[in-house]
Amino acid sequence: MNKRNRKTVYLENKYEYKGVSYPILQGPQGAYVQILNKTLEQLHAAVSIHNRVLVYRFDLHVNYYEKDNQRLSKFINRLKTWISREYSMNHIGYIWVREMEKSKKQHYHVAIFLDGNKIQHPNRIKQYIERTWAVHGHAAYVPKPFYYIDKHNADTKLPETVRRISYLAKVRGKGYRDRQAKDYSASRLNPRLQAMTTTK
Repeated sequence: MNKRNRKTVYLENKYEYKGVSYPILQGPQGAYVQILNKTLEQLHAAVSIHNRVLVYRFDLHVNYYEKDNQRLSKFINRLKTWISREYSMNHIGYIWVREMEKSKKQHYHVAIFLDGNKIQHPNRIKQYIERTWAVHGHAAYVPKPFYYIDKHNADTKLPETVRRISYLAKVRGKGYRDRQAKDYSASRLNPRLQAMTTTK
C-alpha cells in the first residue's frame, strides 16, 4: 500500500473487512482504502438494519464544471427526502464519489442502500433520478444497476455486491478538483445487531 492525495492506495484484488475477504474492482492504479472502508461500513450497516437490502447504483454527469459538490449534496438530500416520503423509509444509506478524467467536467458514481422489503423494483427511483437530475446533466446508463441482499442469499450476493460497488473506490479519476471539493461522501448509518452474515 502507498499514499496518494493523503489517502492510502490498495493494490490487491481482494480486500478484508471485519475478518471477511471480498473481491474488489480496483483498476490498475488501485483503490483508496478510506473509500473502501466507508462503502463497506455503510453497506454492512444497511444489512444489519434491514431484513432485505436493495443496493442501487447510478452515475450522474453534469453540464458544467463546479469547484464544489453542493449541487450533488442537495440532490442526494432531495432524493433521500423523496424516498423517505414515498416508501415510509427512515434509514437510507449512500456513498458517492467525484471523478474527472479526460472530460473537463466532473461526474459522480453513487450507490444507495435501501429497505428492499418496501421496494419491489427500483424503476420509480430510476425515473425520479433521471427527471430530477436533468436540470444539471444526465443520469448515465449503468449495467446491472441493482442487487437485493437477504439472509437467504447473503453468502453469494454480499460479495457480488461488494465487488460491484468497490469500483467507486478506484484511484483513477480522483484528486482532480479544487481544495473545497471532496472526492467522496457517505451516509452515517449506525449498524444494529448483525442479521445477515457471509462466511466467504
